[in-house]
Amino acid sequence: MRFVLALCLLLAGFPARADENLFSDYHLGEGLRLGDSGFSLGGYTTASYSNLSNADASRVGLDNLSLFVWWQGEGRWKFFTELDYENPWASNSEGQEGEDNYLALERLYIDYDINEMATVRAGKFLTPIGRWNLIHATPLVWTTSRPLTTTRAFPTNVTGLMLYGTLPTVANGLEYTLYASQGDEIRPNPILDPFYEVFGAHAIIPLPINGQLGFSLADFEQEDAPDEKRHLLGFDYVWSRDRYEFSAEGVYRFSGNGNLWDEKGVFGQLVVPLTEKAYAVGRYEYFHPALETEATQLFVVGLNYRFTPAVVLKAEWDGASNNNIDAPEGFMASLSILF
Repeated sequence: MRFVLALCLLLAGFPARADENLFSDYHLGEGLRLGDSGFSLGGYTTASYSNLSNADASRVGLDNLSLFVWWQGEGRWKFFTELDYENPWASNSEGQEGEDNYLALERLYIDYDINEMATVRAGKFLTPIGRWNLIHATPLVWTTSRPLTTTRAFPTNVTGLMLYGTLPTVANGLEYTLYASQGDEIRPNPILDPFYEVFGAHAIIPLPINGQLGFSLADFEQEDAPDEKRHLLGFDYVWSRDRYEFSAEGVYRFSGNGNLWDEKGVFGQLVVPLTEKAYAVGRYEYFHPALETEATQLFVVGLNYRFTPAVVLKAEWDGASNNNIDAPEGFMASLSILF
């Protein structure tokens, strides 16, 4: 671990003398502050195993080597970037879409705090639709698999401008996000279809009893279909109390090409504590892709064991019906570490 962090220091141009004093205050999962420079390092890694009924063989792989670099001084400016080396190694990856190793630029942006209620962001950031896409990092989510609702209906990254903040006098502290882009994504992932242009908004309203309710809307076109106008409406909800949690997300994407091109999905997920560190997880998802006559239904039953908040072991069984889109079915497990 210290070798990796020292290597990151060298790559970032910091002195290699980062010895015991630099690491003495480091705690796994909290990031590493680089002295008084204002810079910090973090990241995560994920190893996984899967044995799926719709795959030729079982798979063992290293899925992510992610590096965060962020800077915050005493003024109004902030900086953040995330590099993710995806699929650096897998025992069985030939011919599987998305399995090629690739250095992804997930985020690269600067923030300027206008005042206590508004901040401007410029660069590449995660698309603010729902909650899952913004949480994003594998150690911070409950399952190895990701709901289709959070990936299929919209691109997961935006390169453009954002205005966000909190309005303390509106709805007990409404959190808002407005964003826009004219395309030209910075280092787009070759297996994804990025935005051609997008205008969108996301709002989160605190609820009286341990919950939050969010709403998303977006008008956009994508590069593979620049003449197809798409309009998305979505919601997200989370409730938690005494380590129990229920969350849900839903999206409906309307197409200017007609109803057959619409896409919609919704999922609900329940987390129940079993012991101090172990949790049971269950999820149901309904997803109706564009141009399909039937919706796919997905079921997840799993366990999540948190050795520490930064080291998480997950195991789950995924089932499906009407699975015409080849969603993963079978057993999956992963070990994630947040640095």
